[in-house]
Amino acid sequence: MKYELLAPAGDLEKLKVAIMYGADAVFIGGLKFSLRSRASNFTLSDIKEGCEFAHKHNAKIHVTCNIVMHNLDVDDVIEYLKALEDCGVDCIIASSLYILRMVKKYTKMEAHVSTQASTTNQEAVNLFDSIGMDRCVLSRELSLDEIDEIRKNTKIDL
Repeated sequence: MKYELLAPAGDLEKLKVAIMYGADAVFIGGLKFSLRSRASNFTLSDIKEGCEFAHKHNAKIHVTCNIVMHNLDVDDVIEYLKALEDCGVDCIIASSLYILRMVKKYTKMEAHVSTQASTTNQEAVNLFDSIGMDRCVLSRELSLDEIDEIRKNTKIDL
């Protein structure tokens, strides 16, 4: 089993520091579809620069698109995902099945189910695996024993 050190980064400087200190990947929020609308989220230009830096250092960039989706939110999703892919983003982390499905349908980026999906059981993990998700970030409420039991019964990356 290969482990990945995934670090958060609130701005471009923190992204670079995390990578220089050994992060395999960094997760960031963009200006769209991010829960942290008041945070110093990354512009597409920042994301592109961050991806170029990360890739030069054999690291990856994951972008969180983790808002709770309402009907009015779906209009720009595909266009935004394609723009992120053009910037060099490696992965999208989301709890919205719509966003995750659009990642798989319209891009070559990985789709990771966010911890915000509150995945706490084997059946949910199997569902995400069956619809082609690349990783499932399990719920924070699980014990190590519960995580171990799920790990033994799935092929999807956790």
